[in-house]
Amino acid sequence: MRLAMVSPFPETPNVIRGGVEGVAHSLLVGLRAISDIEVHVVAPSIIHPTGREERDGMTIHWLTPSALPGFIGYWSSFRHMVHRCLKAIHPDITHFQGIGGWTLGYKAPYVFTIHGIAERDILFQGGPLLSLRRNTVAFIERQGRKRSPHTILISPYVAQELGNQLGGKQWYIDNPVTDDFFKVQRTCKELRILYVGRISERKNVLGLIQSFSQLLRHQPSARLLLAGDADDPTYKVRCTERVQELNLDHHVQFLGNIDRPALLDELSRSTCLILVSKQETAPMIVMEAMAASVPVVASNICGLPYMIEDGKTGYLVDPCDEVQIVDRLLKLLSSPALSAQMGEAAREVAYERFHANVIAQKTHAVYREALGL
Repeated sequence: MRLAMVSPFPETPNVIRGGVEGVAHSLLVGLRAISDIEVHVVAPSIIHPTGREERDGMTIHWLTPSALPGFIGYWSSFRHMVHRCLKAIHPDITHFQGIGGWTLGYKAPYVFTIHGIAERDILFQGGPLLSLRRNTVAFIERQGRKRSPHTILISPYVAQELGNQLGGKQWYIDNPVTDDFFKVQRTCKELRILYVGRISERKNVLGLIQSFSQLLRHQPSARLLLAGDADDPTYKVRCTERVQELNLDHHVQFLGNIDRPALLDELSRSTCLILVSKQETAPMIVMEAMAASVPVVASNICGLPYMIEDGKTGYLVDPCDEVQIVDRLLKLLSSPALSAQMGEAAREVAYERFHANVIAQKTHAVYREALGL
């Protein structure tokens, strides 16, 4: 089978800058482990010129987006570039990850995975022409969702929110986690709270910093590690200024974007993962932390309650309730036994639901059905 995956993809090996990049990478690892598949990746790039790269037994076709604004270019000029590339590859099946606008007008067999609700995410980005950007993306993505003949949903939350926009046949398939996360051995000797994600309003990093400042009144030796790049540099500045205002310089560290080995190391030394976002679907880092036996404290909204069993594999909290966030963090920080117990329960769930080989088997079955095999 010749597979073309159209998706954001790690431009530098082992450096993953977003959830969809992580999904694409992990899924391809799983697919290549279970089947003889010729893999082609078609991906946008800001550091690679348009061209091909051979990496880990697959061919990556880098495409440089046009100078058009992103909310216009992704479904117009860039979509045409993608389709021309796919015509040259001539795959048996194409898998579009995350962006419905790329699928419009594509005639060959394909599968489309919905990873989030882009028009809602835009509302947290701010910037000029917000209403125009939101409405344009909403219209384009709705067309992609309705016209897709085979759609993978990564969470029941997606169907709950977009049910009347979905056409064709749908499957529920979780995102995949590679085996290296399941092999992590926790050796946490300090009270380390780890955040991994974009430094952004949607991720509520300012709210997290404020909650952490209250936590220190009870656990003055705790540390907060923030791993990820900023969507908006001005928001990152606000976060760093808030850290200084609250005199947290010695307790909060911005790690920037970290590579895969560094992430595995951070998970091994973390007491828990924290994610108090205002909007999420099925974040990869939650599944990766669970696979690494790290309990998760996360928002009780959107797709997160479908991932975490409150009180068993982690805690679900109101992202705006500082008292509740601090209380749940203190439970884990003050009881290594509870942290270990929840972490092991999380790993068991992750192995059954999220292991890349399990997800690859399910996805490969969708490919075969889409091809009528």
